Amino acid sequence: MLRKAVQSDIEQLAQIAFELHEIHVNSDPTDFRSMPQEYFRERLSEYLQSEDQSILVHDDGGVNAYAAVKLINIDEPTRYPRRVCMIDCFAVKESFRRRGIGKSLMAFVSQYAKEQGCTDLRLGVKSFNKDAYNFYKSVGFNERTKILDMKIL
Repeated sequence: MLRKAVQSDIEQLAQIAFELHEIHVNSDPTDFRSMPQEYFRERLSEYLQSEDQSILVHDDGGVNAYAAVKLINIDEPTRYPRRVCMIDCFAVKESFRRRGIGKSLMAFVSQYAKEQGCTDLRLGVKSFNKDAYNFYKSVGFNERTKILDMKIL
């Protein structure tokens, strides 16, 4: 079942977020540091208390994937006005990957964004995360911007 998260989902969401974060820590330990699961509980709880943020979940006898999304209005003189759905985090439990859960959750996110008046979905992906990059490309995302980083210390 695809639905919006509720407060009683926080523990399961925090476990998935912690699992995903540890992949980042192991892949790039110079940038990411381990955090206790409590950090993710608090951060995800904040999403549920905001009007412009939501967590959308795939629940099949328990939450096994989620997308934390933020709705952003862009209205600058140099750009056409639009409403964008920014995916801050998209995570599928490792033991549930490659079963179509991510694709169905992304379709749900897209439908939710349309219902909220958004014209675009956006997200960032770390260059070391080739599987995530390939997944996002497979569901229709296109690369628009590259952010380059240079360590100076």
